[in-house]
Amino acid sequence: MNTLRYIKTTLVAGVAFAPLCIGGVALAQSNSAPVPASTVVGEIVVTAQKRSERLLDVPASVSVTTGQQLTAAGITSTGDLQQVSPGLVSVSNGIAYQPSIRGISSIGTSPGDESNVSLYLDDVYIGAAIAGLFDFKDIQQVEVSKGPQGTLFGRNATGGAIRIETLAPSFSPRAEVSADYGFDFNQTKLGGYATGPITDQLAGSLDLFYKNSNGPTKGIGPDAGRTYGYDNTFSTRGKLLFKPLDTFRVTIAADYSRRHDNSIYADVPINGQNVNRTNPAAIIPGDFQYSGSTQPIANITTDGVSVDAVWDPLSYLTVRSISAYRYADGLYQVDSDRTNLAGGGLRLDQKQKTLSQEFDVTGPSRGVVTWVAGLYYYYSDAGNPYFNSFSTDAPHGVQVAGFRDSMLTNSYAAFGELTYNPTSKLHLTFGGRYTEESKHFLYTDTVRAAGIRTANAEKTYTDPTYRAVVRYDLTEKFNVYASASDGFKSGVYNAYALPAVPVQPEKIDAYEIGTKAEFKGITFTAAAFDYEYNNIQVQSNTFVNGAFVVLLQNAARAQIQGFEATASGNLSDHFSFNLGVSALPTARYSSFTTAQVFIPNLATGGATSVSPYDSSGSRIIRAPRDQADARLTYTNALFGGEFAATGTYSYNSGFFFQSGDFSPQKAYGVVNGRLSWTDPKGRLTYSLWAENLTDTHYSIYTASNTISISRALADPRLIGIGVAAKF
Repeated sequence: MNTLRYIKTTLVAGVAFAPLCIGGVALAQSNSAPVPASTVVGEIVVTAQKRSERLLDVPASVSVTTGQQLTAAGITSTGDLQQVSPGLVSVSNGIAYQPSIRGISSIGTSPGDESNVSLYLDDVYIGAAIAGLFDFKDIQQVEVSKGPQGTLFGRNATGGAIRIETLAPSFSPRAEVSADYGFDFNQTKLGGYATGPITDQLAGSLDLFYKNSNGPTKGIGPDAGRTYGYDNTFSTRGKLLFKPLDTFRVTIAADYSRRHDNSIYADVPINGQNVNRTNPAAIIPGDFQYSGSTQPIANITTDGVSVDAVWDPLSYLTVRSISAYRYADGLYQVDSDRTNLAGGGLRLDQKQKTLSQEFDVTGPSRGVVTWVAGLYYYYSDAGNPYFNSFSTDAPHGVQVAGFRDSMLTNSYAAFGELTYNPTSKLHLTFGGRYTEESKHFLYTDTVRAAGIRTANAEKTYTDPTYRAVVRYDLTEKFNVYASASDGFKSGVYNAYALPAVPVQPEKIDAYEIGTKAEFKGITFTAAAFDYEYNNIQVQSNTFVNGAFVVLLQNAARAQIQGFEATASGNLSDHFSFNLGVSALPTARYSSFTTAQVFIPNLATGGATSVSPYDSSGSRIIRAPRDQADARLTYTNALFGGEFAATGTYSYNSGFFFQSGDFSPQKAYGVVNGRLSWTDPKGRLTYSLWAENLTDTHYSIYTASNTISISRALADPRLIGIGVAAKF
């Protein structure tokens, strides 16, 4: 498909959304009654270009959801973000959170192999994929930037960036506590947030969160009476804001989280696809059942501290320093054969500690020339203290293989972006980033029948990335833009296996045309894009004689073309809405002749490993052809207080977890709902809510090997009640 076709597609999308926008304007003008505060959708402000500016002025695809909108939509964790951001798919590979944006995703899970969709928490990069899945609390807003972010957010961001901003401390005291109870599997959530002044120049905030759930999965066979998929989480975040001058402020933040959630490893064979299914002693579990002889474990602990200093020496100049340390530790245990038989197990520990330092200098936000420049350093020490494979149950069975490894990463980058405004309507942007990144890999077998091996290898990668954009403002609130950019994900060693030969860096060339507009409070965006994706890093794994064996390789290349459109705003004094659609008609491997796939074997009940397999022409994994989401909120006065009702629907047309169009996830839709009433003083809010109201079963993870093709499911329907108090 050519660029002209996609220009036409974008225009068609605009025409399709126009009646909705015009209708919304008419509705907004038809009623002169006061507008409840919770209904109004105000001007959207983002920091996707490292400065605060209107979403309309950012010539790129960015979706934004506020903390209040997340709560109303039933979005409770990073894993739910796909329900409010078109083009985003939230999936995992084991415990590693690996979101996909427009078909760009990473499936490597070894230490030091980080996602190509970057995750930021308060502008601090979260390198450990095992730390990427967490519950939302004290959220200001979430921004999902789509397409390569190789200039301003360049670390591995070939697919995009998810940026989560938490609430800042305030000199105006306030506090909130909340309690929610989910009936379906006895879920309890307790939260508390407080902020206020400590001195005239110092403010603080503290957030506490606790969740406990029995889990939706029931044990059968030897596990009868047990419950799996439980979630026991405790987290806290504290911040201090020191503001001695109007032109200088420092925010010190520290957080801690402990999560015990074994749902991802209580996965079950898809349609009974297991090599042991003909064994009369085998108990093959179904959806939300578990019969494994090895008990699943997924315990994750994370903590971090950051210092964010901002200085405005001049009215047109801002200097910012962000220093951060983060730590993640994950203990995992999984039943290899997914049955009650003692057919094998894995037990491993994975740790990662990171240090990062960023300096940004931002110039004037208006004038003939605007600019931002910066330096970035990142250090990561990631590894498995142990990774053990058992031919029987873990952790006390017969160990057949084991190793320990580590991956040290040092990354340096310099970046900048400049916008030239020759007229009030024309804006020309060019940005660049230069990255130098080294990987140092250490490996030692601890148990191996054929003899102990060691490895000590190092590789350095350098790469320049760029971004060029032209934007033209038809009016103050209506513009069109076109951009060209590229992205870079560093090469990496497969830390799970030898020989110590790294895969080459991923590279993506991206072209996008789009438009943004606002009509009487309704914001509309549309974009069409064309990607050339090269040297895609692909991981697959299986078991050989009870040992876990991982293959990491470069797929040749892929082509992705698609479009997105969104609309949001106020339909009337009492109704607000959000709509989003995404389509990937083309998302295929142009050339991938060396794939490893696992094809269901009807004779054995398991799967047959085929390698090399020609996956050329097949769909890219985790790339649905169509996605859509819709959210409608109604508010009005009731009994002297305020009543609010929000309904959310998200649709995914389905995708594949394996190349070659294997391991399909069929089309599915998810419905969430929330009803709430706030008392006349605005202090107490009572709510009735439902997540996954239609009880849709869909996969967030699949494991394919010669033993079994299995999957872990998203949580089923959960209906609950809640109360929140503000002070």
